[in-house]
Amino acid sequence: MAGMDLTIDELQLDLDNPRISKAESQREALQKIIEDQDVKLVVLAESMIADGLNPMDRWLVLKSPTELGKYVVLEGNRRLATIRLLNNRHMLNGLEIRSPVRKRLEELAEQFDLDLIQPIACFEIGDRPAAATWLTQRHTGENKGRGIVNWGGVATARFRGRDPALQALDLVLEHGELSDDEKELIEDHFPISTLDRLLSTPAVRNQIGVEISESKLKTDLPASEVIKPLRRMVLDLANETVNVSMLKNREQMVTYTQKLGKDLPNLTKRTGAVKPVDELGGRDFKPPPKPKPKPKPAPVRKTLIPRDCYLTVSNPKIAEISKELRSLMLADYPHAISVLFRVFLEQSVDHYLSASGISLQTKTPAGNKDKSMKPKIREAVLEMVKNGVPKKDLAAVEKGIDDRNSPLFVDTLHNYVHNRFYSPTERDLKVAWDNSQLFFEKIWK
Repeated sequence: MAGMDLTIDELQLDLDNPRISKAESQREALQKIIEDQDVKLVVLAESMIADGLNPMDRWLVLKSPTELGKYVVLEGNRRLATIRLLNNRHMLNGLEIRSPVRKRLEELAEQFDLDLIQPIACFEIGDRPAAATWLTQRHTGENKGRGIVNWGGVATARFRGRDPALQALDLVLEHGELSDDEKELIEDHFPISTLDRLLSTPAVRNQIGVEISESKLKTDLPASEVIKPLRRMVLDLANETVNVSMLKNREQMVTYTQKLGKDLPNLTKRTGAVKPVDELGGRDFKPPPKPKPKPKPAPVRKTLIPRDCYLTVSNPKIAEISKELRSLMLADYPHAISVLFRVFLEQSVDHYLSASGISLQTKTPAGNKDKSMKPKIREAVLEMVKNGVPKKDLAAVEKGIDDRNSPLFVDTLHNYVHNRFYSPTERDLKVAWDNSQLFFEKIWK
């Protein structure tokens, strides 16, 4: 397969687009996208008219199975829907659209020039399974680096320009004698806007001996003194010892700074020679003592699926369930997670059995009947063992579905859904996942 340039007349909306329920026609698909996206289509239309299509993104297309010379858009349906609405304003009259959205789209349609948009850069894929890999990477998060890795607050600040808070953070990262774990924690997710809130408060700056002028954070303190409060602030924010809700007003920020104690600078050491902190270098700091190794704290797991578990889920719906199980907090949504876990388990097993050529139905005197979950799990385990998976890797699942004391006991999983008096615990849900993770990794390898 290869890249190609296509016009909008050669492109069709995907009737099986995961953003919407299955549509029966192009018109129905367009209506469902409008209902799903609403005002987001206006924002996208404004972007297209102002800047055109993103040159970094090609549309993923598949030859239409029903119309010669046509291509189904697997990635790019929002853009195609927006272009169609802008290119044919009369189409707006036949669709159900909220009045303010319709009015704005009509205004934008007057400014739209299709010749500035097409031909559209596309890439033809052979079939839907081949496309699933790329769609999963695009729409299901970072996937440990396989998907799109979004910028954090720090990276965004660097892109937009080095403000005083970023100057302070870079000083701490370079000269703050941080451990590798502390640096990793900061780089992974740091609330740069909260540090900016602190440093933008004059009373706080007075306490730590810094000032801001010409967009520069400056000090007349020795480097070894100014680094102390900045390092403490950065680590407190990174470790969530303090957060934005605790620093809402000037009084709270001043109180926090006063409590820095030994990490406050000695203001009597001011020299009167003001210097930007981003000009402080190694010679301004005393040779650092050899840092003592700090024990790495055990990570607190807050979601069902741990961050270090990688599953290549090729089915779009099951991939969305996986994404939700990675994001929902166990402490806040135990009931939703327990139900989703049961659904994820059964649908994963159904996918594996179907891919292995094993029927999901059993013959009875009354005709074919859908298999229940327990025998399907047993069949999946047997098939994996037959294909070389060590039986011990699957023992927790194989035994758990029959063990009343196991959180994988099938009746327990059913009770999560059907018994209004039965509630899951956070611990049981974690144990259920831990006992079945190897099983899922064999299914979605």
